[in-house]
Amino acid sequence: MRNLRKQLLASHSAIAVLMLAVIVAGIAAIFHLGGTIDRILENNYRSVVAAQTMKEALERMDGSATFWLAGRRVDAADRFATNGRRFGEALHVELNNITEPGERSMADATARRFDEYEARARRLFAGMVPGGNAGASAYYVRVLNPAFLAVRERVNDIHSLNQTAILRADDRAKREARLASWAGIVAVLVAAVLALVFGLRMVGSTLAPLLTLTRQAEEIGAGHLNQRIDLHRSDEMGTLAEALNKMTERLREARSEEAARLHRAERMSDEALDSLYDPVLVCDAEGRVVQINRAAEGLFGAESNWTGAAIEDVTSESGISRAIREAVRQEQTSASEDEYVNLHCGSDQRVYRLRVTPMRDDNQPLLGAVAVLEDVTHLRELDRLKAEFIGVASHELRTPVTSLMLSVQLLSEGAAGELSATQAEIVDAQKHDLKRLDRTMRDLLDLTRLETGIKPPDLTPQQPAALVGSAVEAVAATAAAKGLALTVEHESSLPAVSADEAQLVRALTNLLDNAVRHTPDGGRVTASAARAEQGVRFSVSDTGPGIPQEYQSRIFDRFVQVPGSTRGGAGLGLSIAQSIVASHGGSLSLHSDPGRGCLFQFTLPAIGVERT
Repeated sequence: MRNLRKQLLASHSAIAVLMLAVIVAGIAAIFHLGGTIDRILENNYRSVVAAQTMKEALERMDGSATFWLAGRRVDAADRFATNGRRFGEALHVELNNITEPGERSMADATARRFDEYEARARRLFAGMVPGGNAGASAYYVRVLNPAFLAVRERVNDIHSLNQTAILRADDRAKREARLASWAGIVAVLVAAVLALVFGLRMVGSTLAPLLTLTRQAEEIGAGHLNQRIDLHRSDEMGTLAEALNKMTERLREARSEEAARLHRAERMSDEALDSLYDPVLVCDAEGRVVQINRAAEGLFGAESNWTGAAIEDVTSESGISRAIREAVRQEQTSASEDEYVNLHCGSDQRVYRLRVTPMRDDNQPLLGAVAVLEDVTHLRELDRLKAEFIGVASHELRTPVTSLMLSVQLLSEGAAGELSATQAEIVDAQKHDLKRLDRTMRDLLDLTRLETGIKPPDLTPQQPAALVGSAVEAVAATAAAKGLALTVEHESSLPAVSADEAQLVRALTNLLDNAVRHTPDGGRVTASAARAEQGVRFSVSDTGPGIPQEYQSRIFDRFVQVPGSTRGGAGLGLSIAQSIVASHGGSLSLHSDPGRGCLFQFTLPAIGVERT
């Protein structure tokens, strides 16, 4: 278990030692070069500076003699004395910094020559030279200037000797620097070669099994779980290979168990789907049939004939294919509870309620849609029998009701004798109830005719403003009696709509009557007609209490009345209005917030505009 760790530590330690050796050698070379430069500055450069100072001081002392001859004797004497001291200080530095062979004799000779020069110059400045200015000039040329030249020559010898030594030391430092550079290069190359050797060795001993493990892991990741890593090592690589082998074995077992579980779940799903009484079609996101159950095979044929086929090829019923396409496109349920299709089952024609719902997985991508066909043939037959019964009953009851109304009318007119006040009150109540009964029977009869199609609408061009106006006139008196503000709103130049005038006016009247009855005194009821995207939109709104949310989905059913609302009807007005609007190709909708009134709307296509 520790072999690989030891190999890594040994290789990295060797590389670290090599790097340390190279660094130490470089630092030593830098220190050596620094010492050489220090020696140059310490030994020779000081003598060069001293010689340069002596030369400058000597030149100025000679210039002082020239000033004396020119008559500036006080300045000349001061300047000579000042530069004499500078020369003596620089000479003292030189005498105490002898570094080169022969430099001592040169320094001593310079001191002697300077003493001689200084003594002769003092004789000139002291006026000890006879002959006046002419004698002084001759003394300068013949005695003083040669002494100056002799001192300067000795100083130049010292300067040249130390400058030459500096140049020799500079050459030696350059040679040492070059040698140090080459030594560093050689050391770096040797270290690089050794590091490369160690690195290649580690690559060969470490990466080779790693590459083997990587290839095997990729095969396992690709699902090839029959792989086994044969890596016979006792280090960490061997342990990792063994762990991967155990993991692969567990994955094989898990995949086998999962496959068995999925197979059982698939069989259960297929059996559950086939056991459903209602026909079911499952389509993918492209609208192709994926699966149909046993009940659907009775309608469309064997599943094997339609798997992978487009839904339009499976059934000629356009409602089914349209609903599935819309569910896939909109990703939401496209069929309502009231959408029915007629299909042939053998020699019988049956009615099915269509429901289509999109299918999604856990990450929400659309998988397709499932269509369920609920056989409602018996329910439709019951609806037909109910409608026929209501129609027959309403028709049969009209004769006795009419006779009763005629009898009550005769009684109220005194045909059977004068009535007392109590009798007249009873007769008026009977008359009121009989009128209400007659109105209810008429509504039931009309509703039955509308739903069964016995009385289709007589469509003719109609002006929307005139339709709204006729409906408003029908309820104007009732609205005025309650103190309601009844308003009409419509745009100018509205297009004509194709409608049955009597039926559509009755639908609008029912909506207005419902609004008037449920709006408190002093409220507002508004009827309007306005342009819509595909025709004309008719609206009736009020400021009443609104309809609770739980009743809004059933408000258009027959005999439905909201508890606590104003009585006065049988609950058929909205159902009749919805049937009339539906027969005209529209759909009546409700928008209501409790406490904020109601808004009923429907749209009819304008003449010349087809509904999409």
